[in-house]
Amino acid sequence: MRLKFVFHLILAALLPALLVSCEHKELCYQHPHRATLRLVFDWQDAPDANPEGMCVFFYPVYENGIDDGRRMVRYDFTGKEGGEVELVEGRYRVIAYNNDTEACQFSGISSFDTHRVFTRDGNLFESIVGSGALPPRAGDAERIVISPDMMWGCSVEEMEITADGVTYISIPESGRDTWSGVPVHSVDRVIYLYPHELVCEYTYEVRNVENLKYATQMCGSLSGMAPSLYFGDESLGSECVTIPFAAESDGVSRITGRFYTFGHNTDNPQEHRMMFYVWMQDGGKFYFGATEDKFNVTTQVHNAPDKRHVHIIIDGLGLPTPMEGDDSFNPSVDDWQEINQDITI
Repeated sequence: MRLKFVFHLILAALLPALLVSCEHKELCYQHPHRATLRLVFDWQDAPDANPEGMCVFFYPVYENGIDDGRRMVRYDFTGKEGGEVELVEGRYRVIAYNNDTEACQFSGISSFDTHRVFTRDGNLFESIVGSGALPPRAGDAERIVISPDMMWGCSVEEMEITADGVTYISIPESGRDTWSGVPVHSVDRVIYLYPHELVCEYTYEVRNVENLKYATQMCGSLSGMAPSLYFGDESLGSECVTIPFAAESDGVSRITGRFYTFGHNTDNPQEHRMMFYVWMQDGGKFYFGATEDKFNVTTQVHNAPDKRHVHIIIDGLGLPTPMEGDDSFNPSVDDWQEINQDITI
C-alpha cells in the first residue's frame, strides 16, 4: 500500500509537466517555420557594375488571397555579393536593386506591383551656375525632372520556401530566349539573382559647330521621356517629361555629353527633341533646336540598336560671331535669341 501511495504521488507530480510538454509540442506545429536562405548576386548581365550596396524586398503571396500574417521584408547588403536572409516559409515575389543612389526617389514600396523609382522636379539649368532667366523650350507642357542615377536590379515573380528547400524562377536577362522553363530547386536554400541595367545611358555629339570658341557655357534638354520605372515588371511611367543635361565643348567644333534616363515609353507618340542653350563671351544667350528638323531625334531614339545605350548625332550648328559695337549681338541679360539654320533645298 505504501509503494502504491508513493507511485501515485510521483505520477501526480509528473502529470503537469507531461501535459505542458505535450501542449508545447502542439503549439510548435501551429507556428510558422522560419528558414535561412543564402542570397547570391550573379553579375553576368552587368559585369562592370560596382554598387556600394544592394537592397532586396520579399513580398508574401497569400494563398487564395488570405492574409497569413507574413509581411514584406527588406534586407540591405554592403557591396555586391549578397548574404543570408531569414524568412517564414511560404511563397514570395522579390525585387532587388542597388541602394546607393542619390537622385532617385521611391514610392509604392509596400506592394510588388506599385514599387517604383522616379526623380524630383528640376529646371533646364540644373548643370549651370548663375544662368538667369529661363528660355523657351521643347515640350512646354511637360514637367522637367532631373536625370536619375544608374541603377541595377532584377525581380523574381515566383519563389517558394518549404521544409524541402527553396524553389524559384530567376532568369538572366541575356538568357531569357533560351530558358528551359523549369524552376530552380535548391535543397541548400541558395538563391541566385541576376541584376542588370535598369536605367538607360544616352550619349550625344553635335558636330561641326561654328564659332564654338566664343561660348562660355552651355547645357541642353531632351523631351518626351518617361518619368519613372516600376521594378516588378520594369514598365515605364506613361507621362512625358523633359530631362535637362550638361554639355561639354572641345573649344573647337564639337559639343558632347551623356546622361541617364528611364527611357522612352513606346506607348507615347510624342516626339523627342533636343535643345541646347549657349552663353557667349559678349553676354549673348542663344538657344537652338526649337524648330529645326535635325534636332528632332525621335527616329534615332526609337531605332537605336540598344535601347539602354542610345547615341545621338546632330551635324552642323552655327553660333554667331561676336561683333564689337554691334547691338544685335549685345542683348540684355534676360534676352534669349533663337538660332534657326534649316536650309530648304
